[in-house]
Amino acid sequence: MTVDTVLVTGAFGQVGRRCCETLLSRGRRVIALGRHTDTAVTVAGKLAGLALPGRLLPAYVDILDSAAVRTVVTEYRPDAIVHLAAVLAPVSYRNPGLARRINVEGTRNLVNSAQSLRRAPLLVEASSASVYGSRNPYRYPELITAETPVNPIDHYGEDKVLSEMIVRDSGLPYAVMRLSAVISPDGAAKRDSTYLLLMRALPRDNRLHAVDARDVGLAFANAVDSGERINAMTLLIAGDDSFRLLQRDLEDDLAQAVGLGRLGPSVALPGDPTDDRGWAFTGWFDTSASEALLRFQDHDWSDTLEWIAQSQKRSRTALLRALSPVLRPAIRRILAVQRRRDRRGEYADPWTLIQEKFGSEVLASTSIESR
Repeated sequence: MTVDTVLVTGAFGQVGRRCCETLLSRGRRVIALGRHTDTAVTVAGKLAGLALPGRLLPAYVDILDSAAVRTVVTEYRPDAIVHLAAVLAPVSYRNPGLARRINVEGTRNLVNSAQSLRRAPLLVEASSASVYGSRNPYRYPELITAETPVNPIDHYGEDKVLSEMIVRDSGLPYAVMRLSAVISPDGAAKRDSTYLLLMRALPRDNRLHAVDARDVGLAFANAVDSGERINAMTLLIAGDDSFRLLQRDLEDDLAQAVGLGRLGPSVALPGDPTDDRGWAFTGWFDTSASEALLRFQDHDWSDTLEWIAQSQKRSRTALLRALSPVLRPAIRRILAVQRRRDRRGEYADPWTLIQEKFGSEVLASTSIESR
């Protein structure tokens, strides 16, 4: 099938904008769907400058507006759809009900609209490592594969399992792409108190597989070009071996890249080797199959850290470096006080802390059959 028109949902986010850039560079017509915000308009303007006139068509639509989504799909009749729109954890913990509607019902709206087309488009869906839930690296040291049973522990992982089911049952040609922790300068800039809570909640020795956002965008663009070769496949999207990190190492590498410096292991608790619940996604992925098909791992971890560092304002980096001898000890003391205030024990126990802060609604509510 010749692919000319591609609809990208979540087109103005950290992965969507980079997927659109690649598709536009290949001469595709891109329907960039997302909510109307100042950021979306700015990104759309930058993307339009990369393409021939008329090749980028912004569609400022809320994915929960089923009629508007259907109008866009039926008007442009895309050959392929890249579905990236979602409310991600931990931002989703603030309003898990709204996140469920966007992540699951939004997917259903998109699928229903695609099913109305005479020629079914290829649907490439972004899922998440969160479908695998809590991963105790001492008890389950093996790499995660597409066949590893899903077992979500939070509502976001549950959202993604449910949305995968909608896609698989749609009758459309599809591929499900389960993403590891996506890193980019714009993603790092959006870290707020919710992200900081998650950072201190997670075990310092939790396995975390990261991936450069530029490589994720490339993976989705290459999936569009792969067509029938990836039909009905579940593919794991993560960086090369250099991106297989422990939680504290990743956080310290990022802190060093922006000028703060390494905080060290004392700012977080270890995980309990005997407790399967006291861990978090993502674990480490086996990406051999997805890399062989999609050829997307263009950057290693040092490239990503350099990208983060170069994206910072020099004045901000210089200020952080100058203040770091004072800031680092202060941050360590603050985190120690918070641990005592929260009455945390010897081990991290992240989901107890997260539930206390956000309520039981942030946890998975049902038993989901492995799909």
